[in-house]
Amino acid sequence: MMRLGSVLKNARGKESRAQFARKLELSYTFVRAMEHGLRFPSDKVLLDIADRLGENADELLLAAYCDRSPLLAEVLEARGVTIPPVGVEPIVTIDRNSHALQEAIRDEATEIPATKAITIQSPF
Repeated sequence: MMRLGSVLKNARGKESRAQFARKLELSYTFVRAMEHGLRFPSDKVLLDIADRLGENADELLLAAYCDRSPLLAEVLEARGVTIPPVGVEPIVTIDRNSHALQEAIRDEATEIPATKAITIQSPF
């Protein structure tokens, strides 16, 4: 499961942390602390970060919630939910025997592939 620090580092790319902090209108110290999992930003700060990056806030929020709640991260991982890096089209991998997949198949009358897991567009 990708955590907030990894999502932010990915979004920063080769940009220096100082440049990235200026772009986000946050302090260098706060950005560094978030990247190292030492500070958990509020939802408002996460929404502001997403806005300043021109990204959907879903991945940032989900990563931050997983940092705040290891149990949530565990549950999502058990269900095959992954958090893609910011800037990458969101996808979810679902076990072929999962309830959600069975529902989607009933709704779409699609055949189940003979693979262990499939990848579908994220609903969030």
